[in-house]
Amino acid sequence: MEKLRPNVIALSLGMTIVVLYVICLVLVAIFPVGMLVPFTNSLIHSVDFSGMMFKSITMTGAIIGIISWFLIAAITGYVFAFVYNWVLQKV
Repeated sequence: MEKLRPNVIALSLGMTIVVLYVICLVLVAIFPVGMLVPFTNSLIHSVDFSGMMFKSITMTGAIIGIISWFLIAAITGYVFAFVYNWVLQKV
């Protein structure tokens, strides 16, 4: 098996999450909260988001969210590739 390149995995996962986050921002902007609540509730069972959802997303909040999720995903991708390569050597 071939080793993974941690930097490539980190960047790829970070960019993928940014695309998904922007799609989510667009959906929240387009659809009313009443349509989004049932969908969001179905994603995470036994959690009711009906009292938590709102549409007052600012540009600053969106940028902070994009940066934060990119960093979380990139770090996760890097750690995943590192652990994968480590396990690959041991097996």
